[in-house]
Amino acid sequence: MSGMAPDPQEFASHLERLALKAVMLAEDDVPALGAFLNDLDALSDKLASAPEAAALVRQLSEAGNRLVLGEIQAPSRAVEFLGLGITLLQQWIQQGNWSQSGEEFQNYCRLSEELGLGIPAAVEAFSDPERGAAQFLDDPELLANFLTESREHLEGIETRLVYLEQNPGELSAINAIFRPFHTIKGVAGFLNLQQVQELSHEVESLLEEVRGGRLEVTSELVDAVLAGVDLLRRLLEEVEAALADTRELQSFDLAPLKERLQALRHTSAAPPRLGEILVDQGVLTPEEVNESLKDQDRREPHQPLGEILVGEGKAPAQSVAQALVQQMALARRGGEAAAPATIKVDLAKVDLLVDLMGELVIIQSQVRQNPAMAAAADQKLVRDLGQMARITSDLQRIAMSLRMVPIGATFRKMVRLVRDLSHKTGKLVSLHLEGEDTEIDRNMVETIYDPLVHLIRNAVDHGLEPPEERQAQGKAAKGELWLRAYQKGGSIVIEIEDDGRGLNREAILKRARERSLVAAGESLSPAQIDNLIFEPGFSTAKELTEVSGRGVGMDVVKQTIEHLRGKIETSSQPGKGTCFTLRLPLTLAIIDGLVIRVNDEHYILPAAGVRETVKLEARDCFTVTGRGELIRVRDQLFPLVRLHHLFGAGNGGGSPAESLALLVEHEGENRALLVDEILGKQEVVIKSLGPLFQSASGLAGATILGDGRVGLILELGGIFHLQHSQMLPGNTNLQEKQL
Repeated sequence: MSGMAPDPQEFASHLERLALKAVMLAEDDVPALGAFLNDLDALSDKLASAPEAAALVRQLSEAGNRLVLGEIQAPSRAVEFLGLGITLLQQWIQQGNWSQSGEEFQNYCRLSEELGLGIPAAVEAFSDPERGAAQFLDDPELLANFLTESREHLEGIETRLVYLEQNPGELSAINAIFRPFHTIKGVAGFLNLQQVQELSHEVESLLEEVRGGRLEVTSELVDAVLAGVDLLRRLLEEVEAALADTRELQSFDLAPLKERLQALRHTSAAPPRLGEILVDQGVLTPEEVNESLKDQDRREPHQPLGEILVGEGKAPAQSVAQALVQQMALARRGGEAAAPATIKVDLAKVDLLVDLMGELVIIQSQVRQNPAMAAAADQKLVRDLGQMARITSDLQRIAMSLRMVPIGATFRKMVRLVRDLSHKTGKLVSLHLEGEDTEIDRNMVETIYDPLVHLIRNAVDHGLEPPEERQAQGKAAKGELWLRAYQKGGSIVIEIEDDGRGLNREAILKRARERSLVAAGESLSPAQIDNLIFEPGFSTAKELTEVSGRGVGMDVVKQTIEHLRGKIETSSQPGKGTCFTLRLPLTLAIIDGLVIRVNDEHYILPAAGVRETVKLEARDCFTVTGRGELIRVRDQLFPLVRLHHLFGAGNGGGSPAESLALLVEHEGENRALLVDEILGKQEVVIKSLGPLFQSASGLAGATILGDGRVGLILELGGIFHLQHSQMLPGNTNLQEKQL
């Protein structure tokens, strides 16, 4: 090293702060640029004994000042140039050199020439050995954060790209696509992830041509950028694998994609120049511009054209400034809304907080229901307990909200999926996203991704018709697909709706009879026929396609939703379309339930499935051969389920008229559950039953009630299955017998 800062550790810390500022720089953020230049000036005072580093800092200062004054025609290139210069300084302080054959130095030199800055002799003469292998494992926590944020950036890029393709005139979206690439490139350079940085730079350079109005948005361009997104994902997966195995990164062949991106760049038109803009505005004549350009060539040192025009009195300073603003307008068009102030918290800590709040709710309930408290005649104690209950409830609600995230990120992943499916199937599809701000439990987000993918693939491949078929039916050639989410009561509702063919119920019923799922002559309601598509392996597809047919794998979709304590419903009209409705609980930790008594046992029944509570009379109770017991409510018959028998809670052999019946619904089927008493409604914290009982049919979990006893949480699907399996085979004709 030819020279060194007096305090290497302090110098390195200063450089690190500068590097982070360089990553976040934007060419139109003058305050941030000013702060960066101030730090750069403070750095130059420490480099008296290092001429090569001092020369580099002076050149960076010159580029930054020209950027602030608007004298650089490609401002994004200048921002990139500043970041590369800081990277070279970091190499210098860490290793005593920067490699002239290294990619950073080569890119620095290329941009320096492009910006008209040249290479200082002291910088060019400073030659060192090749830089060593990347040491990206030195800070695994920083790297893990980079991987997470980069994946989020790539998801947002995909959504905006597809939107831009559909609305090529709205170039404001380019800025929102360009900046994530710039951020990924900057941080990757800071972490010495060279291939991630290199590929991001190539894509960013292509987008810069679009920002500058020199390249049009086409499907070919969008395909190329999406290919870059896919390859970046593979590179990030390799980084993650190398981090887990603590090994060196494997290299990818970037050449084919780089050539594809560069070929698109070469089709761009020349950027508008200052003189051309002034001529178009009528401020100058072409002859006056040419005369000033010749004068510019004769001057040493090089002077910007704008300064010459103002100095010679050929153009007013205000006109030149307005022309400079117009020149940069395309690059600055658009913008992003300011993000709310946030902090990052380990998800494990949030889960622990939610669990502890659940325990607090249980203890608070036990204290309030303690007989000693009930016997106390202290009004102040009663008021204090009520205040504690309200605060506990608020804390619990806030703790639960910490684990809630907007569903928009999951929805936006479907934009790319629909675009790819549209190209693959040759169908025109317009995807509408609604309710992206709807929040859902963080633990559900990843789980519902696969069901949504499957439902959308089926909607595009088999729900929507080809353009010519739609036009023959009087429909628009482009099919409509809606993906919406909203909160209703205590549930999150997600709908996937298309305006395609609708379900072919005749074909479904025929196929079900062929597979003996429906007995010959048995009549089913439309809802029951639709539910047959959820049978394992059920399909009406006449031929296999690359995309799953409607019904294939739908049993997995249903199982996944039910695992989340949700349910899926189907609504379809032939020739008009199909809508799948997913109803999910707001959270997996707490449910609203009715506490019921069956003999001496207490159970919790999810309130969402209860439709009505009825007090029976003897004349409304019947038994039917082969159908079991039935009750009649407003001339409608409901199968009766004695929970006493299902769970062995006493004999329960008395007349139903001596008990209460809860009318419940699950997947279009209705039952009446016989209970002894309803003890009340309350929110309960769900506890796992453990590996020994978690597969028990009819049970979804357990909770601790206010009196300290354990209450089992019932699951309606399992109860219906148990009741069905206990029915004796026989004649299904209604042969009524008064009980």
